[in-house]
This record gives sequence, C-alpha cells and structure tokens, in this order.
Amino acid sequence: MVVEQLRERVRFVAGSESAVAFLRRTAQVVGWAEATRHPQRGGPGEPPPPEPQPPDQDEDGGFLDDMARYTRSVAVDLLAAGDRARRRSNARREQEDYERARAKWQQDLREWEQRQTGQKQANPLILFVGPPHTGQRRLYRALYSVLREAGAGFTGGSFIAGPELLRDGQGDPVPAEAGLRDFVREADEADNPSCILVDEVDALFDGNPAGVLRYLREVAHDQESGRLLVLAGTDKVLDVLRAEAPELASSVLVHRMPEFTTTARIAALLDVLAAERSLALPPPVRDGLAALAGRGPADARSVEALLTAASRTAVARGAAPDGRVHLLPADVEAVAGHAAQRAGKSVEELVAELDAMIGLASVKQRVRGLVDELAVDARRREAGLPVAARSRHLVFTGNPGTAKTTVARLVGRIYQALGVLPKGHVVEVARPDLVGEYVGETSLKTRSVCQRAMGGVLFLDEAYNLVSGDDDDFGREAVTELLLQMENHRDGFVVFAAGYPKEMDEFLESNPGLRSRFAGRVEFPDYSAEELAGIFRSMAGSQGYRLADDLLAALPEAMRRIPRGRGFANGRSARGLLEAAIGKQSSRLAARPRTSADELATLVAADLPESGEAGVAVTDDAGPRRGLEELLAELDAMIGLDDVKQRVHALVAETRLDARRRKAGLPVATRSRHLVFTGNPGTAKTTVARLMGQLYRALGVLPSGHLVEVARPDLVAEYIGQTAPKTRDACERAIGGVLFIDEAYTLVQDHANGADFGAEAVAELLVQMENHRADLVVVAAGYPADMDRFLDSNAGLRSRFGGTVEFADYTGDELAAIFTAMAVKQGYRLAPDLAAALPGVMAGLDRGAGFANGRTARGLLERAISAQAMRLAGPDVDLERLADAELVLLTRADLPAPS
Repeated sequence: MVVEQLRERVRFVAGSESAVAFLRRTAQVVGWAEATRHPQRGGPGEPPPPEPQPPDQDEDGGFLDDMARYTRSVAVDLLAAGDRARRRSNARREQEDYERARAKWQQDLREWEQRQTGQKQANPLILFVGPPHTGQRRLYRALYSVLREAGAGFTGGSFIAGPELLRDGQGDPVPAEAGLRDFVREADEADNPSCILVDEVDALFDGNPAGVLRYLREVAHDQESGRLLVLAGTDKVLDVLRAEAPELASSVLVHRMPEFTTTARIAALLDVLAAERSLALPPPVRDGLAALAGRGPADARSVEALLTAASRTAVARGAAPDGRVHLLPADVEAVAGHAAQRAGKSVEELVAELDAMIGLASVKQRVRGLVDELAVDARRREAGLPVAARSRHLVFTGNPGTAKTTVARLVGRIYQALGVLPKGHVVEVARPDLVGEYVGETSLKTRSVCQRAMGGVLFLDEAYNLVSGDDDDFGREAVTELLLQMENHRDGFVVFAAGYPKEMDEFLESNPGLRSRFAGRVEFPDYSAEELAGIFRSMAGSQGYRLADDLLAALPEAMRRIPRGRGFANGRSARGLLEAAIGKQSSRLAARPRTSADELATLVAADLPESGEAGVAVTDDAGPRRGLEELLAELDAMIGLDDVKQRVHALVAETRLDARRRKAGLPVATRSRHLVFTGNPGTAKTTVARLMGQLYRALGVLPSGHLVEVARPDLVAEYIGQTAPKTRDACERAIGGVLFIDEAYTLVQDHANGADFGAEAVAELLVQMENHRADLVVVAAGYPADMDRFLDSNAGLRSRFGGTVEFADYTGDELAAIFTAMAVKQGYRLAPDLAAALPGVMAGLDRGAGFANGRTARGLLERAISAQAMRLAGPDVDLERLADAELVLLTRADLPAPS
C-alpha cells in the first residue's frame, strides 16, 4: 500500500494513481496557463516537446521457434509457445506505454503550439473521481499549497458540498446552475483569483444537468479570471460529462481517489491518522480496527470516527513516557462491542427471511447446506482442528426473474453474519462494467469493480456475455483479470456468476481456471403458476391493493396463460400482469363520478387483462396470436387429411366443453393432451402438431403453444448419465408448448442390444410429462407398427397418451393438388396439358420405401422447375427476347417421368 508525502507533515493514502504525480502535472498545466495570461516564459524559440518513438514491430520468430521448426520436439514446442506468449505480452505492454506517452506528447504539443501564438488560456477544470469522504479535501488543500508555492497567484481558497448549493439562505430550493454561479461569484469577489472545491458534486448532476454543463463550459473558456474550479464526485459525474459534453470531458484533469475497500488500505489510513494525532497504534490493534471498519462501507470519515472512538479510553489513561497515547487491544474490543449492538440480523433471521420467499425449494436447501458447512467449519476451528480451504464463489443458473439477485444479497448478508465477509454488500455488474473500449482499459475497469466489491459480493449478471465469441479479446481479458483478483484476494470477496444454464456451462469452459474457482452451482427453477399467483398477491399487498375473491379464483389460470417463450420472465412477468391489472382498474374507475376508498384499493377479476391486452404478450415463440376460428379455418383448408381434421375438431370441442363445465362449477374429467401421430413421411404431421399448439394456446390450455421438434439425437447422449439431462433440457424448452418427437420409436431400438440409453430418455420423458401436466403437450410421431412397439416398451407410456391420430397417405388427386398449390405459392402456373396429366402421374408414383407423400410432390415440382430452366435457358436461346409469361409456365414436357 502506497502512502505518499504530499506536503510537509501531510501524508496521503494513494489509490490506483499517484497523487504526487497528479499535483505535479496540475501545477505544470496551471503554470503554463498562467504564463499565457502573464507572458514571462515560452514564446518563439522554445523547442517543441520530443515525439516518442513507436516500439519495434518484430515479426520474426525467436530462437525457440526456429528450434521447434527443425527439432519437432513437443517440449521445445511448448517452450516456443510460452516464449511467443511472453513476446506478445511484452509487445502489448510496450504498445500501451507508447500510446500513453503519445497522448501526453500530443497534449504537450498543443500547449506548446498555443504558447507560440501568445493566445491566453483558461485554467483547466479538475475532477476528483471517487466515493465521498475519501480524502478529497485533504488533496484539495495540498493542491492549493502546491499552486501557491509555484506562483499561481491564488489569494484564497473556498470549498462547499454540492447539496448546499441547492438551497438558499432561507432553505428554499435553488436551481443547480444558479447555486453554482452564485457561489463562484462570491468566491471571486472574496479572493481573486480563487481556488474553489465543490465536493459531492453529484447532487448538481441529478435530473437535467444541462444548466450545470453550460456553466462549466463557460468556466473552461474563461481566459481572464485565472480562477481554478475543482469538482469532486463519483464515476456518475464523469459518465455524464463523457455522454453530454465530450469536448469538456476530454480537457478535464481527472484524478481517481482511493477507495477504502480493503483492510490493508484502511490500515494504511489508520497509520496516517494516528501519526498526525501522536497516537501509538501497534499493528495488532491497527489491524483489529481495520477489520472492524471493513465490516461496513468505509471512507476516510468513518475510519477517522472509529479511531476517535477507540482512542477515548486511551486518552483518559494518559500519555506514556514517550509522550504518546498508546491504544490497546481492549480499546478495540470496547468499540467492537458497541458495533455488535448496532449490527444487523442474525444468521437464523436471515435464513428465515430466505425461507419466507415464495418457491425456490431447491435454492433454499442449497443455501442451508452452505450455512451448515460454515457452522461446522467454525466448530472445527474452535476445537483446534484443521479446516479445509473452501471456495465460496458460486454459479447461479436460471431464467430471468427467478430472484437470483435477491438471493445473492441475502447470501452476502449471511456470509457477513457468519464472519466470512466483513461487509456483505453486493456490487452488481454486467459486461459493460468490466470491458473497456481500447487496449488496457478492460483490466483497469475489472480491477476497479473488484476493489468496490472487496469485503462483499461481486454479482456478475449474464456472465457468459464476457466470452461472446472467439475473437472477443477484451471479454477474455476481463475474465483473466477477474481470475487474478479472485486468486489474489481469496478471502477478500466472493463472486456469484449468473446466467442461463447452457450459456454458463460454455462460460465455465471458456477458461481452464474458471470451473475450478467456483465451488458449485445453485439452480433457480422457474416458478409454477401457483407460485406466480403468490408473487402477484404479495406484490399487490405491498402496494396497498386488496384482491377480490373472484380475482383470487381466476389468478392461477391467468398465470398459466402467460406465454413461457423467450419473453417469459417469471416474477417480472407476474409484476407486468399486476401493472396491467392496475391500469385496467384505473380505466374502469375513471369512468365513474365517485369511488370509495375501498374500491380504489380493490382489484377484481375484470381487471385481469385478456390475451393480447396491455401487460400480456401478444407474440411469443409460436408466433402472433390468432383466434380459434382462424386456426380451424387454416386446418380445414389443408389438402386431404379428413380423418385428422375430424379428430382435431373433436379435441377442440371437448376442450371448450370442459371449460364451460368448469365455469359452471361442474366436475371435469382429467384428460391427457399427449397424442400419438401415426403415418408415413410427408403427411403433414409436423404442420398439424404446430397448429395443435396454437389451438391449445387459443383455448387457454397452453400458455405459449410453441413447437419444439426433436428426434433421438436430441434426447439420447453417448455416455451413461448424460441422456436424462439432455432429455430434461428438451422438455424444459418445450414447457408452455408442444414437444414433437419425430420417429419416437427409435428411442427403443437399442433394447435388443442390451443398451438402455434410449430407455433412459423414455423414463425421463415420463417424469417430465408427469411434472408438467398442465403446461406441456407431447406428440410422438412415427410409423404405425413401430409406434405400437414404442408404446409397449414402457409400462407407463401407453397410459400417458390420450389417443392416436392416424395420418393416411395422400391420394393421387390430393398429391396433384399439393403440387399445384406449391407451384402457385412459388409464382408458377400450370399449362393445361400439365394440369390434365398431373393426377395420372401422381397415381402412378411408386409407393415403395422411398415414397414420402407431400415431400415426393415437392421433389417432383423441384425437378419440373429444373427441367423448365433447361428448356428455356439453352445455349441457343436469347433470354432477353423470352416472354415473361414463359418464365412462370410449367408444361407437361417439364414433368419428369415417375421414378
């Protein structure tokens, strides 16, 4: 930890940047600006600053590369690879040093050129960036002294906190721009030129910062007054400057303040403060105070207050023979006792808070396991037994809205209560907070974020975005820096990386060190419809609403209707439904001249939005929502399939009647919606399954109605233990819609060989069908005889499927109609001779093993289009003279002979 000597007897705990170097640089810039206003140096004859030379770009390989080429030794190859990595690292570092040196040279050159012109220059704006109370005023006083000694001519200094500028002497609010202008004017009147510090300047940038930015532009171009304006704020101020006034941001002199996020930095500050107060602070006492300060958000002011509290008893004891007051461990214990009385909830209270959350049974069990592990570790430690080093970093997997961030905050507080973390706060970040825009910035940003999380939890949301592609060097640089910080500060902070399950697996595989750093995985399941209803009730109650009985009765069904496609967001979807209901209630009550307080606080069933209304998605993975009549009309318009259409109409009628009986309070028999589709290839089984999903969505049976089409390779893995997770993943993707298993009988084709991977997939499929009775429909398709064998392969299969829909082969006339419809859809028309011959050609098709019904018709059309192209585009044909009508006409001559 670097403690710098700013002035005589003024020490400063440095952050990531040297404060002494910043003071020196600022004095140079202010001195140069002063010289332009009062010419005493520079001018014609002053040599320009020397331009830095770029690093050599050595493209040749090294000695080890040459050896590897000729020896073909694996060991030499590895040495050569390491040497290449070292040379690339050195070249990158040299390039970064060169770019920084060149940027400084360009600034020096601009200043030199301006001195040659004799043009007056304004003093720069200065910005201290960092959390409040981290030494801003101490650094300002040192800057003022340095500038005075350099002859800058300041006659006085003033400082004020930003929030004070927003009120006048009577306490009335004042616009930020006006408050800042008035204070600077008063400072100028008292001291000319003046050196001004505005601390906690974030307050001036809340709301609309346009007025403040306008005034800062004026100050930045003030070439006469010689005043120096110093601002102190957080990164928010710098972000506003970069976004709203980039020309201003590029000219501001910025210094990053230290952040007291580690006990080492707090200990260094304690040493500085103790020396200034003539206090003797032995290392054990200092470290005890530093650990105590690190339990909460620490800044220079809170650390100073802690030292003051600890020294009161010591001062009462009097000075030692050496003339100093000595602090003892008992002084720290007394302060720690008072802090314990003000501490937050106990572990038991925090675990009870977790248990009170809706759903998340598996998550609660996992967290309780972590708590038990830590409790046993503490007992072993007390008993003098060895305690294994454990990684506390975790991966959180799950869909959006499953309370991952909420649980992360609770676990952070539990870790704090158990003494694992001193603070337990949570710093939430995503890719933009870690990844920079130019070489070298990413490591700095990632390191800064980790410093803010010290003593607490770094919650990395959508962590997989850091490795979005093979060429994403900046993202991988962030991962490398994160691993370095996790290694260097094993006990300093905890990382929770969150995202979708599959993407998080890819994230962990992207770097060899990632998977070993994370202790385990916590899986956050989607909420059930009943759990979402509970969340809805809880949110409504917290906002002061009461739910009427009819709404409570309708709520579970309304939750089941929420589409579970890509836009589904669990708890956030429940919140969206509540907001839509509140909106409908407002519209309903606004039309009444008078409403009671009870009516204003009550939501009724009529306030729940219908499908397609605000707050409920109108599109999802199944496409735009369509009405029942439109979907049935599409089914009826399909060619052939009379038995299939009759069966689907019957299923729709049964479902509608069940809904009516349920509304009338009559008993409704439990029906299985799962179906077996039997038939040869090309008989529109997939098309009908997709329509069934949309019909069930329109009827309210399925929330999404989307179709997930799979076959054996999508369900069965190559190794033992991998098939069940693979099948489960396919089922989870289909939740809310239809899982269509094509050639389902192939799942049991390996029984004769004694293998059971397919049987494992069937067993897992049955589990998922049972667990998701209300929001998953499975359609298993295949040849009739093979599908009978499939249903007999497991005792539970046949009972799970509600029936069989048989898809007959198309007749010759139906295939001719399919051929015609496909041709018209592609912009062709059939000549009379082709239209007349087509039914006979289709009737004469070989219906053996290669016959595929509609696909055979499509293949025949594609060959006819190819034959037409050969006929019209021969070598002797002038295409420009060809009539447009010929381009779309298919004739009998184009139709190939049946094969």
